[in-house]
Amino acid sequence: MPDIHQLDGGTAPVNLGGGYTLRAPGLKGSARVLGTRAPGSRGPEQATEDFDRAFADAGIEEVTAIELAVSSSPFPRAAAPLRGPDGADAFELRVPDLGPDYGQVVLAIDEQGAMHWHFAVDDERKLQPSISRSAGGSRTFLIPREIATPPAAASTPSPGARGLVSFVGRKLLKVLIYPVTDTLLGPLTDFAVGRWEAHRRPHRVRHFVPGNDAVLTPTDWQALAGGPALLFVHGTFSTARSAFGGIPGATLETLAARYGGRLFAFEHPTLSQHPRDNARWFFSQMPAGVALEVDIVCHSRGGLLSRCLAGCAADYGIDPARFRVRRLVLAGVPNQGTLLANPEHMVSFLDRMTTALNVFPDNGVSDVMEGLLTIVKVAGHAGLTGLEGLASMCPGNEFLDELDRAALSDCTLFGLGGDFEPAGSGLGAAFCSAADSLIDRVFDDAPNDLVVPAAGMRNWNGALRIADERFLDFPASRGVMHTSYFPQPETSVSLLEWLP
Repeated sequence: MPDIHQLDGGTAPVNLGGGYTLRAPGLKGSARVLGTRAPGSRGPEQATEDFDRAFADAGIEEVTAIELAVSSSPFPRAAAPLRGPDGADAFELRVPDLGPDYGQVVLAIDEQGAMHWHFAVDDERKLQPSISRSAGGSRTFLIPREIATPPAAASTPSPGARGLVSFVGRKLLKVLIYPVTDTLLGPLTDFAVGRWEAHRRPHRVRHFVPGNDAVLTPTDWQALAGGPALLFVHGTFSTARSAFGGIPGATLETLAARYGGRLFAFEHPTLSQHPRDNARWFFSQMPAGVALEVDIVCHSRGGLLSRCLAGCAADYGIDPARFRVRRLVLAGVPNQGTLLANPEHMVSFLDRMTTALNVFPDNGVSDVMEGLLTIVKVAGHAGLTGLEGLASMCPGNEFLDELDRAALSDCTLFGLGGDFEPAGSGLGAAFCSAADSLIDRVFDDAPNDLVVPAAGMRNWNGALRIADERFLDFPASRGVMHTSYFPQPETSVSLLEWLP
């Protein structure tokens, strides 16, 4: 049984043993070091197998977990408050510095089960990538001190609910390490994300019919020109399989029959390369003499890329008559950008995606988590700059203005979107309530699907672009989030109506 250490709300550090100390002014309760999780066990956080596998594949290892059972108490008088990098009240966790060969991060799981990534800070409370630290000593992490109160319904998990079944009402701090020299990528620097995408998310155009995902050959391109074709374009961190794998097989087979088997997908880097670079590569692959008439189904950032393909072909030396887009279905697309793409909100983006993938693991969890964890590793060791693919989604950037000027007069627009609010009861609602409340703060309480503001899904350049009769708007009561549009029955009905 791990030793239990009492927290009295004061400012004095509490030695947890093993080089770990906790300083938690304004928190009363207890802390205990759980140690390394036993192989095959799920731990208090009840992570899914796919979730655990993604961490293992990324080389991220849990060295210990610390469980807190705390309540707020008056802040000690005459004591300087601890503030995190975002200015919020915080408590301090110090962990042993394992040296220059390892990066370290803390994944905190709060009372409602929302997951939050934390990176080490220096003595001035500024983020301190491990590449810039001194050897030896300890590393400091500042964790928000806020106590979340789970809904009463969360005390009785619904059947099949995933999450912190034994953990509601407590905080869990998972101390994670990873080697800073990756066997595939080499040293983890700002350029590592680009190297990872070159290996694991390269550009390619492939078939997307059931049972065939082969890369297109020149002969295949000619076959696509034999009639209207349907193109799928995925979003950030994703692949076609993970973005559209939730479409029921019967729906996909019906679409394949309608289009004579001419279903294909554009796989592309989403983090380190700009949508303009993606579009340029796509058009460079079209064999001379091939002219395509296509409909497009796209998700998230893939919608910005699809608008680029549909309206800017001439900018890449392609006669627009050779690539005509008839119908464009945009699902959860940040047409007016998303604040989560701003550097100051990047950790919030990672938090929300991590939480959603653990609570509601749709198809392709491993694919998306692999990209997300690559960002986490690089951010924790070297910081992050120059991610042009993400920057393309920042509100007000030049690329969005460029898209707004592009002509889509010959293209009929359809859309999927909505406002996410936790639905139902039980632990899943508790998880999502935590994620949603924090995101609503980022978006100033404007309706959103956890990643994209609802206002920008069908409006851009000051006008409504997708009419009501061509927009499937999921109400907040449905609990549909950014990653779960395509498994919904209404989505299949709409796709089959819009793509006759």
